[in-house]
Amino acid sequence: MKFTLWTVAALAAFLPPTVEGHGTGAHYGIIKLGGCMKAKPSKSISDLSLTNLSDSVIQASISPTELKDGDSATVEFEYASEFSPSTSNWIGYYCSDDLPSKPDTEYIDYRYVSDEEVKSSGGTFTNAIKSARSEACEFRFFSSSYDKIGTSTPVTVTDAKTKVQHLHLALTSNNDEMRVSWTSAKNDAPEVLLSTSEVMASPVSFSGDCHTYKQKDMCEEPATSEAAFVDPGWLCSAVVKNLEPDTEYFYQATSDGVNLSEPATFLSAPPTDDPDYAFSFLVYGDMGTWSGDNGEASIATAAISTAHVLNDSVRRIDHFGDISYARGTSSTWDVWFDLIEPYASKVPYMITIGNHEYDHIDGVDPSGDNFRPSWFNGGTDSGGECSVPMYNRFQMPENKNSNAIYWYTFNYANVATIMLSSEHNITQGSDQYNFLEESLAAIDRSVTPWVIVELHRPMYNNEDYASDYEVSRNLQIEFEDLIVKYDVDIVLAGHYHSYLRSKRIYKDSANDEKGIYHFTIGSAGAALDGADLYPKDWVETYTLEFGIGKISVMNSTHMKWEFIENKENDDMGGVTDETWIVKR
Repeated sequence: MKFTLWTVAALAAFLPPTVEGHGTGAHYGIIKLGGCMKAKPSKSISDLSLTNLSDSVIQASISPTELKDGDSATVEFEYASEFSPSTSNWIGYYCSDDLPSKPDTEYIDYRYVSDEEVKSSGGTFTNAIKSARSEACEFRFFSSSYDKIGTSTPVTVTDAKTKVQHLHLALTSNNDEMRVSWTSAKNDAPEVLLSTSEVMASPVSFSGDCHTYKQKDMCEEPATSEAAFVDPGWLCSAVVKNLEPDTEYFYQATSDGVNLSEPATFLSAPPTDDPDYAFSFLVYGDMGTWSGDNGEASIATAAISTAHVLNDSVRRIDHFGDISYARGTSSTWDVWFDLIEPYASKVPYMITIGNHEYDHIDGVDPSGDNFRPSWFNGGTDSGGECSVPMYNRFQMPENKNSNAIYWYTFNYANVATIMLSSEHNITQGSDQYNFLEESLAAIDRSVTPWVIVELHRPMYNNEDYASDYEVSRNLQIEFEDLIVKYDVDIVLAGHYHSYLRSKRIYKDSANDEKGIYHFTIGSAGAALDGADLYPKDWVETYTLEFGIGKISVMNSTHMKWEFIENKENDDMGGVTDETWIVKR
C-alpha cells in the first residue's frame, strides 16, 4: 500500500502523529511523511513565531465548494513568484461554523509540503472532507510555525448538522438485545428503527438517549485545552429488544426523527444453550488511525476486518485497549470511528480500556478508581483524557459488580469473555479482583465450555521493557492462580506492538498440565516495537508484523487460532500463524 500525498482514503481523512513506544516515555508529536521526520506544529500560543508575512503568498482554491461530509475535495495552490517554498512549510486543516474566528492553533490536522511541491510552483491534493459537524472547512498554508501565507477558499458541508455518523454495535447483558450507538449534531428525538426487511418495511421503533462531554470533564492538558478540543457532538444510543436468535435485522438511526442513517444490518446473537455452536470473531489491540511502519496499517486492519465481516461470517470484534490514540486530540476520535464504521455497524464491537485512553496523574475519572502502586508505570499516557471520551462513546454490558467499560463480562454462544482493566486495581481483595472471581465461579461450563480473559497489558510477554515487565510480573502475582483455578482457556492482550503466541504457561514456565495460553496481538496499527527479547521457554511464535487475530470456535472441545497479517494486495490478509486449542 503506497502512501501518497495526504492520504486520499475513504476510511480516514487524516493521519495523526506516529507514536514510538507504548507506555510511559513514548515519543509523541512526530509524523512521517515522505520519509522526513517533522515536529508537529505547536498548539501553544507561547510558542508562536509570527513575522507578519503576507497571507497571499499562496493562492489556493478548493473544488467543489459544496459537498457532503466524507466526500472528497481537490485543493489547487500556487506560490507567488517571489516566494521560495521549503519542506518546513505546512498546511493546516480547519473546520468551524465561523471560520474567520477560528485560531490558527486550533487545526484539526496538518501535513508538511512534499519535496515534489517544493520543486514546483505549487501543487494539487485531494482529501476527504470530515467536518466534525461543522458547516465549513478550509486549508491554511504556513511558511513555518504560524507564519500564514495563504488560505484556501472554504468548502460548505451541506449535511454537517443532519448526518448520523459513527454507527457501532455492542452486546448487552441480555442475549435478545443489541445496542446501537451513533454520533449526531442533534439531540431532538433519538431512536432506532428495526425491521427484518431490507427495505425497512413495518419497522419497530426503539427510543434512545444522547449525552456529550466537555473539555472541562477531562483531567489534564492537552485534553483540557481549547486548541486540542473539538466538540464531540451528541453521542446517542438505543437498545433494540426481543430479538430472535441468529436472525438478520436491518436498522436505521436518527436523532431528529427526520434524517436517518443509511440502512445497516446485523445478525442477532446466537443461542447460549448449545455447547457445540460454531462461530468466529476477530481480536486485536493498539489500532489508532495513522500510517504505520509497513504502510497504512490501521487502515489495512479496518479493511481486512470489514472483508472478514462481510465475506467470512465473523460475528464480533474484540478490541482490548489503545483504541484511537487520540491522547487528548479529540478530533482523532471522529477519524477513528469513521475508520471502523463499515464493520462496527454490522457486528458488536466490544472494547476495554488501555493506557492511552485512561492513564493520568491529576483529576478524577469516571471509573472512580485511581490506581498507582509503586510498580505501576501509568503516567499521563492518555494525554489528559482519563477515559472520558471512551466512557461516553461506548456502553458495554452491565453485570453484578461490573464497572462500565472498565470491567465486565458477556456470554456469546458457548464462549464466556471477561473484560478487565489492566489500568485499575486488580490486586487480591480489590473490587475488580472480586468481580473476576465471581464471574468465573458463575460460568456453567456444561453449556459455556470456553472462557477467555481479555485486558490491555499482558500477563506474559518476552519483550525487554523493564517497567512494563514489572507490571506483568505483578499481574501474575495477583491473579494467575485464580484464572488457573477456574481453567481459563486463553488470555488475550495488546500493549506491546507485536504478535506473540505462547505455549501453555504457569509461573513463568511452559506447563501443559496447568498452564494457560497467553497471546499478545498489539499489532493492529501502532508503530511496531523494536525491543530486545528475554529468553523464555514458553514462546511459540513472536513476530514484528502488523495483523490481527481470529478465533474460530468449532465445538465444545476445539478452537482454531489464526494470526492474519496485513498482506499487501490481499483484502482478507494472509494467515501466517495458526494453531489448534484443544480442551485438556
